Amino acid sequence: MGIGSIITTNGKNWLLNRAYKTVTDYEEVYYIKLGIGLTTPLVIDTDVEIPIPISNGTVNDDGSNVLTGSSGGTDSTDNIAIFKEGAGAVDVTAQNLIGNDTSVTKIWTISNLATLGTIITSSEHVSLWTYIKDTTTLNKLKSTGTCLEIKLGSDINNYYSITKESSDLLVGWNWITSNTDTVADLSETGTVTGDIDTFIIEITTNNATDEFVAGDIIYDLLRTWTDSDMLGTLVSGFPTFNTINKTVTTKTWLSVIMANGFDITEISLFTKDSTPIMITHDVISGESKSSSDEFLLSVTDKIV
Repeated sequence: MGIGSIITTNGKNWLLNRAYKTVTDYEEVYYIKLGIGLTTPLVIDTDVEIPIPISNGTVNDDGSNVLTGSSGGTDSTDNIAIFKEGAGAVDVTAQNLIGNDTSVTKIWTISNLATLGTIITSSEHVSLWTYIKDTTTLNKLKSTGTCLEIKLGSDINNYYSITKESSDLLVGWNWITSNTDTVADLSETGTVTGDIDTFIIEITTNNATDEFVAGDIIYDLLRTWTDSDMLGTLVSGFPTFNTINKTVTTKTWLSVIMANGFDITEISLFTKDSTPIMITHDVISGESKSSSDEFLLSVTDKIV
C-alpha cells in the first residue's frame, strides 16, 4: 500500500534546469536508493529517511562467533533458529546474549575482529541487528537514558559509540546503524587511536536481577559499507517515456544478493552528479527482501 509519492523541490528545479539551459548544470537520473523509513515524503526531502545498503559491503562479524560475557553478561551461545540474513553472509547463525543477575550492566565482547575477517574503517557506515523476543524482555531494558550501547574501538577504553534508548527499540528485529539523520559514519561519534578491532555490546537493565536466557536478546551481522553501496542503477533501456500520458518510468532490478534482510519501504531516484540529487521519493508499507527474492522496482512519474 502506498503512503506517498512526490517529486522533490530539488527534482523540480533539476527538471527546469535540464529543460531550459543550453548547457545543463546537472547529470541525468541514474541511481536508485532504498530505505526503511515510513515517514510521509515531503517536497523538501533530500534523502530517504533511513537509507540501507543495496550491495553487501563488508562483513566484520557474521554472528557465528561467541562473544565473551563480563559484568552481568555471560558468554553468548549460538542461535540457529532466529538469525538475520544479508551482506552475503551464509552462516545461518546468530548469538544469544545471555544475561545473569549480578549487575545492571551486561557486556559482551569480541576483542579482535581481525582474527575473524576484517577490522572496521571509521569513515564507513556500520550496522548490526538486535532481536528482542517480547514485551517482557523489552521492559527489562533501562527505561530512561541509554539501554543499548555499541562500542567499536581499539580497546575497551578507546572507542566510537552508537547508543539507543528503550523508546528507540521494538519487539522483533532492530537495525542498529551509525547512518542516521545526524551521524553518517563512526568518525562523527568521537575519536579512536589505533585499529578498530574491538566490538562490544553493552545492555543496561532496570535491575541487576533482570536476566536474559537464550532467545530473549539476539545479535547478528556486524558490517560496514560505503555511500556507493547504497546506490543501485537503472535497468538498461530505462527511463521510458509516454508522451500521451505525460509519464516517465524507471526500473531497477534487485538480484538475490541485494538488500537482503530489510523490509523495503522507501524508493528514491537520484541523479548521476558527483553529489547525487534526490529527484523523487516514494514510500510504501513495506516489502520484505530475502535471498530467495528478486525484485523489479518500477517508478512512474507524471506531469499534470
